[in-house]
Amino acid sequence: MITMMTLTEVNYYSKKMWPLIVILLLVLLIFIVAVRLLFMYSSSQSSNSEVSTGELVKFDPIFDKIPAPKIESVANSSDFSLIMDTLDGSANVENATSAAKVYFIPQRNASFGFLSKIYSMATAVGIDTDITQHRLIDKTAIFDDGKRKLTIDIRTFNYIFEYKVTDEGDISAAEILPSEAAIISDATTFFSSLGRYPTLLSQGDKGVSYIKFDPLTLEVTPLKTAENANAAEVNAYLPDLNGIPVVSSNYYSSQNYVLSLLGSNSQKIVRAQVQHFERSAEQVGLYPIRSSQSAWEALQSGEGVVVSSLNTSGEVKIRKVFLAYFDPPNYQEYFQPVYVFLGGDEFVGYVPAITADFLLK
Repeated sequence: MITMMTLTEVNYYSKKMWPLIVILLLVLLIFIVAVRLLFMYSSSQSSNSEVSTGELVKFDPIFDKIPAPKIESVANSSDFSLIMDTLDGSANVENATSAAKVYFIPQRNASFGFLSKIYSMATAVGIDTDITQHRLIDKTAIFDDGKRKLTIDIRTFNYIFEYKVTDEGDISAAEILPSEAAIISDATTFFSSLGRYPTLLSQGDKGVSYIKFDPLTLEVTPLKTAENANAAEVNAYLPDLNGIPVVSSNYYSSQNYVLSLLGSNSQKIVRAQVQHFERSAEQVGLYPIRSSQSAWEALQSGEGVVVSSLNTSGEVKIRKVFLAYFDPPNYQEYFQPVYVFLGGDEFVGYVPAITADFLLK
């Protein structure tokens, strides 16, 4: 027999159930909010990337699209038959990452005190500035006394020094060549004497290359050893940045160097230059970079730049691949990474590392 509840009973049970209904509604609300938060978090990951260390990196391309580095090429990479011959047979790099910092390089203006600076530099290389005055062409000051020529950018004080070797009397045979330490010491002394020896260059490695210098043709022939050398070149390189090496425009030498003759009792500097552009420590973006495999495919298709090779075509086995920062030999707006491919016959190829979406066409 079914009995009907009275109004009093309905009211009683309604009051008893109401807290449970409230709790269920709160649980449902919390569940909906949690789902929405999870969806928002997942969506935000479209601009994030997970590197090999497991750390999440948020890209910060503050310069928007940037131009690829301007690198002079000695050959077209598509003219070579490139074969990957690394230890594991792949283009994988150590400590692979999906992002790298890009640094702005501000363009400097000439300061009011540039005259005293350039005359001090000219005096340091042996030019009598009471006799030889400078001539100014745009932003470049030139001192030339017929024997020594010094070209200076009045904004950065980057310079090129040349000493004219006119006859063989400038080169006499030396019984004993100086040690590498002595050669490097003389080069750094020269850098310092001109007052343009950037701190980063002083902190980086120095490499000594031995050369056979022909005083008649002014040609230089690189040598494998010091035997038969009558000159040496000291190249100054930038130190690693964020654990990533820095490479020059032709890899095997630097645009910051001193070339000296070794055949006389005292070394004679015949060529020297500093072409260094200070990067900003504040204006730094974080950009996505392409995979090493993508860079390898770009090199094969001719999108890479060959900066060194004994040949202009033929088969080349690539034995090492790594990420590096490119140190520009002339002013460019950005200090940015490239992939480096090293192979036989001194083959060196560079491929811009920033993803195509963030490079200007």
